[in-house]
Amino acid sequence: MPEFVFFKKGNKTTALEKSDVQGAVLFINQGYEKQFEEIIAPDSQHALARLADIKKEEEIAPFAWATGAAFFGVIFAIMMVVGYLFGN
Repeated sequence: MPEFVFFKKGNKTTALEKSDVQGAVLFINQGYEKQFEEIIAPDSQHALARLADIKKEEEIAPFAWATGAAFFGVIFAIMMVVGYLFGN
């Protein structure tokens, strides 16, 4: 399977095979910025779909961590209160 690199201009992202040097130069000359992600996929559509999944996971991850930490903080506080009330 080929490895794909990504170029972005505004809201448009395009996948290009990493070995396509001429295409990369063309995109850069048109004002696209090369992204650092590289993905192995059967075709450019699958590569773009996988990139979208990765970006979505990156957006969600900080909130999932904060929610988990807040949940355990509340549970810990409740356990401390219950321990104090029933420990004496």
